[in-house]
Amino acid sequence: MRVAFIACGGTIAGHADATGRFSPSGGAAELLQRATLTPEVEVVAIDALSMPSRAMSPADVLGLVVMVESLAATAPGIDGVVIAQGTDSLEETAYLFALTCAATVPVVLTGAMRPNVVPGSDGPANIAAAIAVATCAEAAALGPLVVMGDEIHAARWVGKVHSTRPAAFASPGFGPVGIVSEGRVRLWGPSWGGPLGRPSALPHRVELLVMGSGDDGRLAEAAGSYADGLVIAGMGGGHVPPAAATVLVELARRMPVVLASRCTAGPVLTSTYRGIGAESDLIAAGLLPVGNLQPLKARLRLMVGLGLGLAPGEIFPVD
Repeated sequence: MRVAFIACGGTIAGHADATGRFSPSGGAAELLQRATLTPEVEVVAIDALSMPSRAMSPADVLGLVVMVESLAATAPGIDGVVIAQGTDSLEETAYLFALTCAATVPVVLTGAMRPNVVPGSDGPANIAAAIAVATCAEAAALGPLVVMGDEIHAARWVGKVHSTRPAAFASPGFGPVGIVSEGRVRLWGPSWGGPLGRPSALPHRVELLVMGSGDDGRLAEAAGSYADGLVIAGMGGGHVPPAAATVLVELARRMPVVLASRCTAGPVLTSTYRGIGAESDLIAAGLLPVGNLQPLKARLRLMVGLGLGLAPGEIFPVD
C-alpha cells in the first residue's frame, strides 16, 4: 500500500521559539519520523504549505484538491491521501474537499491539539491512525474524512467543538462513522452482514452476565449448569477477573461463551493484552469476541443463531 502524506503546517508541525510560543515549521518527513507506522505501508512525504490553518484560504484548499486529484490519477499505486494541517479550519478544509474533490481514493485529514514537542502530544498517534484509514479502500465511499483521537468523522458533520482539549472534534447529532482500534480501521455498519435468518422457535437459554471487580465466576458456573450459551459483558476491552476467567474457559469447552464489553462504546479488543482474564487469552481459549455489538444484542444474536442450528463461528465470525 502507498499513501501520500501532505504536510500543511499547523500545531501538528509546531516548534517553540525562544519565548515558548509555537509556529508551524516541521515538514512532512519530520512528522512521519515521530509516528509509529506499519512496515507494510509505503508513505510518500510531500510538503505543500507551512502555515497556521487560520491563514489558509479557500483558494489554498482548492490548490490542495488539485494536488490530491493529480496524485490519485497519475502517481503509480497511490492508495490513499492524508493531509495534516492546523485544527482551526480543519472542518472547513474537509467539507470543501467533500464539495469539490473527485479523487476516488480515501482522503483523510488530521491534525493535533498539542504540538509534538510537548508531553502528551497527539500528533504522532493521529498521523498513524489517519494513514491506517487512508489504506482502507472501503473508507473512500464515505468521502473525505477527519481522523482525530482514533475517531473517524465524515466531513459533512464534523466540527471542532472545544478550543483546547485533545478530544476537540465531534459530529454533533451523528457521531463518528468509525474508529481506529489496535491499528485496525473499524467502520460502522451492519455487523456481519444481513439477517441470520428466522428460526421457527427460540428455545435456547442464553444468559447475560456482567463482570465486576472481584467476580469469582460462581454465577457463571451456576448459569453454565443449565444455559445453552453465555454472553459475558467484560470489563474495558473485554476483560474478566482471573478467577472468573478460569470458569469461563472451562465453560467455553462445552458451550458458546461470547465476549462483549460492558462499556457503552468501543469494541472488544483482540490482541492488545495478555494474561489470565485478558482478551487475548480468553479468545485463544475459545471465547467469541463480538466487536462493537452491545451485550444485550449479542444475547439475541446467539439465541437466533442457535435456533437456526448455526455453529458459533457462523454466528460470530471473526471480523
